[in-house]
Amino acid sequence: MDPKTLELLEFRKVQEMLAREADTDFGRKRAMEAVPMPTSLAREEQKLGRELMDVLSRHASPGLSGATDIRPRVGAAAQGVVLQPLDLKRVLDTIMVMESLSRWLDGVSQEYPELCRLRNKVPSLPTLRSRLYETVDVDGLIKDSASPTLQRIRRALGDFRDRMRKRAEELVRRKDISQYLQEPIVAIRDGRYVLPVRQEHAAKIGGLVHDQSASGQTLFVEPPELLEMANQMKRLELEERDEIDRILTELSAMIGDARELLHDGCRALSDFDFALAKARLAFRWKGCFPTLTGEHVLKLSGAYHPLLTGEPVPMDISLSRDDVRTVVITGPNMGGKTVALKTCGLLTVMALSGFPCPCRQDTVIGEITGVLADIGDEQSIEENLSTFSAHISNVVRILKDAGPGKLVLMDELGAGTDPQEGAALALAILKRLNDSGALSVVTSHFSELKIAAQETPGMRNASVEWDAVNMLPTYRLVIGRPGRSNAFLVAKRLGMPEDVLEDARANINESLLYLDDVIQDMEQSAQRSREAAQDAEIDRQKAARLLAEWEEKVRALEASRKEILNQARREAAAMVNRARVELEKAIKDFRDREKQGRSGYSEAVREARERLKVVRDELGPDEEEGAHEGSQVLAEEAVAGLEVAVKGFKEPGIVLEPPGDSGSVAVRVGSLTMRVKLEDLHHTGRGGKTHMRDEGAVAGESRPLMSLQKARDVSFEIDLRGMTGEEAAGALDKYLDDAVLAGLTQVRIIHGKGTGALRKAVSDFLRTDPRIAEWRLGETGEGGSGVTVAKVKV
Repeated sequence: MDPKTLELLEFRKVQEMLAREADTDFGRKRAMEAVPMPTSLAREEQKLGRELMDVLSRHASPGLSGATDIRPRVGAAAQGVVLQPLDLKRVLDTIMVMESLSRWLDGVSQEYPELCRLRNKVPSLPTLRSRLYETVDVDGLIKDSASPTLQRIRRALGDFRDRMRKRAEELVRRKDISQYLQEPIVAIRDGRYVLPVRQEHAAKIGGLVHDQSASGQTLFVEPPELLEMANQMKRLELEERDEIDRILTELSAMIGDARELLHDGCRALSDFDFALAKARLAFRWKGCFPTLTGEHVLKLSGAYHPLLTGEPVPMDISLSRDDVRTVVITGPNMGGKTVALKTCGLLTVMALSGFPCPCRQDTVIGEITGVLADIGDEQSIEENLSTFSAHISNVVRILKDAGPGKLVLMDELGAGTDPQEGAALALAILKRLNDSGALSVVTSHFSELKIAAQETPGMRNASVEWDAVNMLPTYRLVIGRPGRSNAFLVAKRLGMPEDVLEDARANINESLLYLDDVIQDMEQSAQRSREAAQDAEIDRQKAARLLAEWEEKVRALEASRKEILNQARREAAAMVNRARVELEKAIKDFRDREKQGRSGYSEAVREARERLKVVRDELGPDEEEGAHEGSQVLAEEAVAGLEVAVKGFKEPGIVLEPPGDSGSVAVRVGSLTMRVKLEDLHHTGRGGKTHMRDEGAVAGESRPLMSLQKARDVSFEIDLRGMTGEEAAGALDKYLDDAVLAGLTQVRIIHGKGTGALRKAVSDFLRTDPRIAEWRLGETGEGGSGVTVAKVKV
């Protein structure tokens, strides 16, 4: 691709944008070195970025900061060069980033082949990493742990420095020395402990002078007592230096031996960081990687120039060798013609470089081997070229190279000279380009080109839209309709006198005026249609919102209505059940009186129960969909208290507890309690009401129906553990009331084993309670002595 064309299209700025998204020098360098390539290679460049876009939509990206391009230093180490501690630190940091990337890639699904292939390229160097970690610290200094010898030497050095410091402090405190000192302190010069001695007494102290003050009044003297100790410490420092050199030599050799693996890891980091930067930029633009094809096509969908700020207006344009090859864009100045032209060229170059683009997924860019551009003013004093001359020079070059596989971009074709000659020349150039087979996008103000684009096969008009109502550009690219230059409108807005404008209009050819009026009518009609469509869309959204609100209110009202009705029925059923309890008490009184020889009470009982049954039947079921008669009971329907038909029994049964893990259900049929399979249970078709027969009633009498809702609410067991005897008695009393109302015939009271106090309190309570027929401690499968099983009188 011509570097001058890339410069005209500002491709360098896009590279800089991509480089800023990279984490490492690897990625930044790749971004700045990227160039357009054949579509087959560009597709390969896209693959890793496409996979990362998909992965990053669900997972965070790994951190790559800290990695540097260590390949030059690794190569030097392979040739025997001894690396410095900072070099070792950079190698360690890069290996740590490789390991971090490897762990991240291990968590990526196998459905991403490019990421899986990259994972195989990342080396594992645990031995080298551990050795480097033991050797250099975060500041790039050699650690004591680099070797046992170095640790011993440094420990000896530390001890020696402490001894020297203490000895120097002792000398400062000695009277025969302190009287000659300028200050009673210990100083350090050139790594040696020295004393600040007054100049006239230096000979009395003796030793080696290392420095003097600016005034010359103070000499910094190393006393003889410290001189020999300092020499011994110097020997230790030399040993330390030699040991560090040995360690650096050893590690440099290890790094040189791992050269190939480290180079592979650096290439993997480079590939990943470059692809990661592309994915991040695509997310920033809300764009994608365009589809690349071997055909000679250019289709941009929802595309905009990546350097635009604010809210760019997307554009659609489609060029194909077999259909529309040439598009002529017309319209007012500052309306976006040149931006549309550059967008076509820049996005083509970006896609062929493997970059993402600010566009929609259905964008397609074909095999374009070169972009030929003539954009802007290239006037040159040095080359003695005027604006028109420079323009024509570019056109000559473009006509020579134009052909299949090329994309031609020409801004203001034919401008810069006599309008009639310029229009004629532009028309001839336009036809030549169209015949060459190249894909071309041309901007112009000439009406002759608008007419040619309308009439010539392979050509099409386009325009940058002008808001004819508000007299402002909208920056929308409209395909299939020519645009007006609106020179008079722009001049009028900028203050051109009206009489000058009238004279100008009088000088225009009538046919061109007619064409201009037709275009104006089309623009106004399109503007009105678009506004009508926008109003219709607003109305549609408003109607949809109102419909949703209405439907929600209807649902809420219906749910409220059902809840109110159900609540009323539940309250009425509770009242009836309470009345049944009172009736049972009355029945007991009737029986007592009958035993005393009085008659007529059995008939009165029958009549009272019949009246109560009529009342409950009138209440009806809850506003819920009941089970169909004879249908199989589902697991979620098998709740305590449900009346069911049991396979093999004529008499209906009562569910005591829901299905367990085995899928069987505890059911009571008459006085028999058993577990049966769920598939052997069917609905009785009586609306979920449970029939309980009063064993003590007169023969032929039927007991009133109980509330299914109540049966569902009351458990067949109560847990009293943790309560005092008084608390347990109160809870048990209320529970037995509920159990009687629910029609339970047997209950399970959990009191635990413990000291037996709570068990005794429960037993004492049951012994005097008239609602209990009998009770016993639980058997082995029921909870043993921690449970009391009581039968409720019916």
